[in-house]
Amino acid sequence: MNKERRIQQQSPVEAEIPLLPQEIMVEILSRLPVKSLCQFRCVSKQWLSLISDPLLAKSHLKKTVSNDSFYSQRKRVIISSHNLYSLEYESIGRSGRFDENLVALELDYPLKDKPNGLAELLDSARDGFLYCERSEEGNDEFPVMVKLNLPFCVNQRNWVDILGSCNGLVCIAPDEDTLFLFNPSTRESKRIPDPPSGFFPNGWSVYGFGYDFVNDDYKVVKVGCGTVCVYSLRTDSWRIVCSFPYVDNVSESGVLLNGTIHWMVSFEDGVDCRCVVAAFSLEEEVFSDMPAPDIVDTSFEFVVGVLNGCLCVLHSRNQMHNDFWVMTEYGVGESWTKLTLSLSYICMKPLCLAQNREALLDVDGKLLLYNLEDDSYRYLVVDGIPAGDGFEADTYLETLVSPNGFCRT
Repeated sequence: MNKERRIQQQSPVEAEIPLLPQEIMVEILSRLPVKSLCQFRCVSKQWLSLISDPLLAKSHLKKTVSNDSFYSQRKRVIISSHNLYSLEYESIGRSGRFDENLVALELDYPLKDKPNGLAELLDSARDGFLYCERSEEGNDEFPVMVKLNLPFCVNQRNWVDILGSCNGLVCIAPDEDTLFLFNPSTRESKRIPDPPSGFFPNGWSVYGFGYDFVNDDYKVVKVGCGTVCVYSLRTDSWRIVCSFPYVDNVSESGVLLNGTIHWMVSFEDGVDCRCVVAAFSLEEEVFSDMPAPDIVDTSFEFVVGVLNGCLCVLHSRNQMHNDFWVMTEYGVGESWTKLTLSLSYICMKPLCLAQNREALLDVDGKLLLYNLEDDSYRYLVVDGIPAGDGFEADTYLETLVSPNGFCRT
């Protein structure tokens, strides 16, 4: 009898949070990595409630961006190559060895396993070939059977477009015109509703994503067919805010800096056409013009980027180039500084400064570290990513920011 009583007394009970003031608990938990906090959610309902509280997410984010050590530990590179992968920021350039490979972690994300249409084609292949009908000279009555050699190495998974990253949320398009806000650290995601059909006719469109500090809101900006539309996470809805006051020839996602999304655009000035940096304020939802470098004109294609908190202008898609420009003082046209590289590129995207202060660059679908002081560089080998597909990359922070619970804050 006594033995049974002892067994009952020792039966497990739900773990309780120590009786500490909430601000003390938030201060403690905000110092922990996201992976640990996600595991602690399973301890009890009380722990789940506290760790899911948007107040902790904000405190954790504030601690991350204000503390260099936390910022370095929680920064990641996200890579898209018919899949999404994550790469530790601290592992890049840390050892200085040229022969050390990096290891990418494959991510789970929405619509990951949705086929891209090639699966059905591959299923219909016979003996390694596809057979289809083709009419000659518009004669549909007597079609000709054509034998196509289809490589079976073709990836059957959709390409994932990375449209922007802010405070741990990444805006992705895992399918055509299908947008999600995705937190790679917590694996939470939210499908962004499509804009009303009357907002945009079919055709060209580009996006931008960022955080409105004043209104405490995450916003997606869509530009297309002369119209600018904004999605608010707080209201979970789209609004038409203005017309696009530039030539509709933008092809890249906007770049976020200082609460503003930037595009390189053409501006019709009477009979002339000149280039400017279009700056869309997420707070005021209006455009302003920023001067481009003097040498930039409409005879080449240019895009904007960000390196070490400075706006950049880079060549894009047109011939080989070995230079780009950095705006050392934001908004001041006279501060544009030309940098000449010891390598040439067609497309280049600055990502961040690595641990050893080398610039991490996405150059024509390859990662490399570039030393801006002595102009040396080295390509990085990343294990875990299939070779030959190319990729696009961005950076993100490991945070608790939820795309689903944000509207409750």
